[in-house]
Amino acid sequence: MDNAQVILDRYDRIRNDPWEFLKTCVYTLDQVDLSCPIKKFPAHFGYLYAYTRCWQAYPRILVPKSRRMFMSWENIALYLWDAMFHSGRFEGFVSRKEEAADDLVKRAEFIYDHIPEDVIPRDLLPRKSSKFCNLIFPDINSQIQGFPQGADQLRQFTFSGILGDEMAFWEHAQAMYSSSVPTLEGGGRFTGVSSPAPGFFKAMVHDELDTFAGGSKLKLVSGGTKPKFQPTLVADRYPMDGVEVWVNPKNKFMVFQLHYSANPEKRDVNYRNKIRSEMPSAQYMQEYELQWDSFSGLPVYPDFVERTHASKEKILPLAGLPLLRGWDFGLTPACVVAQLQGDTLVVLWEKTAKNQGAESFVPEALAACNALFVGWSDKKNDWRDFADPSGVAQKDTDMGSCFKIMGKNGLNVIPGAVAWEPRRSSVESFLIRNSRTGPCFQIVGAECPVLMRGFRGGYRYPEKAEKTEPTKIRPLKDEHSHPHDALQMITSVLLKQKHPRGRPIPTPQYGFMTRDNKREEVAEVPA
Repeated sequence: MDNAQVILDRYDRIRNDPWEFLKTCVYTLDQVDLSCPIKKFPAHFGYLYAYTRCWQAYPRILVPKSRRMFMSWENIALYLWDAMFHSGRFEGFVSRKEEAADDLVKRAEFIYDHIPEDVIPRDLLPRKSSKFCNLIFPDINSQIQGFPQGADQLRQFTFSGILGDEMAFWEHAQAMYSSSVPTLEGGGRFTGVSSPAPGFFKAMVHDELDTFAGGSKLKLVSGGTKPKFQPTLVADRYPMDGVEVWVNPKNKFMVFQLHYSANPEKRDVNYRNKIRSEMPSAQYMQEYELQWDSFSGLPVYPDFVERTHASKEKILPLAGLPLLRGWDFGLTPACVVAQLQGDTLVVLWEKTAKNQGAESFVPEALAACNALFVGWSDKKNDWRDFADPSGVAQKDTDMGSCFKIMGKNGLNVIPGAVAWEPRRSSVESFLIRNSRTGPCFQIVGAECPVLMRGFRGGYRYPEKAEKTEPTKIRPLKDEHSHPHDALQMITSVLLKQKHPRGRPIPTPQYGFMTRDNKREEVAEVPA
C-alpha cells in the first residue's frame, strides 16, 4: 500500500469516527499553563471516550459537570468535526454573552489551525474563512456561528446542532431553549453543558420542564431521532468512577453527569483539599461537588464527600443487629433510622414532617418503620431509640412531653448528648474515619433526601458566623437542621459522649444472629 493510500484510509477513519478525530487531530489551549499552553487532547481519559460515544448515540444530551473537565473543548471539537466533514451543516454555539460565544468559535478555529499536517494534509481539509462569531467552510456550505443567549437570537434559524455552554448561569435559558424546539423536532442535535446551579438547566437535567417556573407549562419536546445503537457504557447508570448517565423519560435528554473524580489525576485527596482552600465553600460545593442548590453559610460538615459517603444503591440492614432510631421534635419533627455495621454507621432512612406535633408524628413514623423493616418488629429488642434529653421538658404546643409521648408508644428512650459540640463532633468523627473495608459513614441518598441536602451545604452556619465567638456558633434552624439533630442523637451515644454534668450516657448493646439463629449479646459498641 503506497503512502497516499495510507493517508486516504486514515482520513476516511477520521471523517467517519469523531473519536479518531479527537485522539489524532485535536490540540487544546491551556492559558493557565504558561510553559506549555498548547496540549494534545487527553484521549487517555476513559470518560472522554465514553462521552464521545454517548454524544454519537444521543442527539439530545446534557452535561452537568465539575469544572476543568475538558468538556467545553470536547464538545467544540465534536461540533467542529460535524461541520468540517459533512456538507450543509449549521452549528450554533450559544453562550451568556456575544463575546463569550465568539470565544467558543475561536476555539473551534484554533483546533482547525492546529490539526497536524502529517495526520491530515491541508489539501484534504475544507477551506475556511472566519470573522467575529463565525467560522465558515464555504466549499461545503457548512458553518459554525456564535450567539448570545436570548429569546430571539435563534428563532430565525434552523440548526443542525446547538451547543449551549454554561447554561445554568444564563438569565434567558428558558427562552433560548424554546427557540431551539424547531431544531430538535427536525432531528437536530442539542448539547447543554454547565456546572450545576438552580434554575432552568436544573429543570432540564431532572426532567421537570413541565413544572418549571411555578408550575407554568412548557411545550415538551417528544420523539426525535432514535439512537441507532446504545453504547455498552450507557447500559450501566454508573459506568465508571465519577460518571452517572441516564435518559429522561419525558424530555428525552440523555444526562451525562460528570464529577471531577472521573479524571484519575484528580482523585487524590490533596487535589480536593487544595481546591477547597482556594475558594468559598459554597462555590466549591457547586462547581466541583455537583451541588445544585446554593447555600450562603459555611457547611456544618465540610468533610462530607458525596462520592465517598453517599451510597447510590440501597443498603440492606443486617439481620440480628438492632436498628438505631434518632428523633427530633418541634413543629417540624424528624426521625432517622441507622445501623452500625461493623465500624461503619449506615444511615438507611429518614422521615420528616412540617407543622406536625409529636403526638401524631411518632405513631406515623413507627408504622412506616414496621412496614419498611419487617424483620425488626420487637420495639424493645430490635430497636434503640435516641432523643434530645431536653425532650423531657419540651412541649409541642399543648401535647405534653415528647418523651412521655414516645413512652406511650412503647419506646424506651436513650438520651443523646445535650451540648452542641459533642453532638457535631460525633457525626464528624464517623465522617473522617475509615476502616479496613471503607469509610465509617454511609448514607443511602435516595432514602434520605433532606439529610443529603443538609450534608451538601443546607445544614449550615449563618453567613456572618465567622464574626461569632466559636463556642456560640450554631447552625441555622430550618428544614435541614431537624433530621441532622436526630442523627446526632444516635452518633453522640455511639461515641459515648458525656453528659455535661459528667454522667455517662447509656450505650446500646448489640446482638447478632448465630449459625443456629439464636441471638447472642456481645460487648458494647466500641468507641
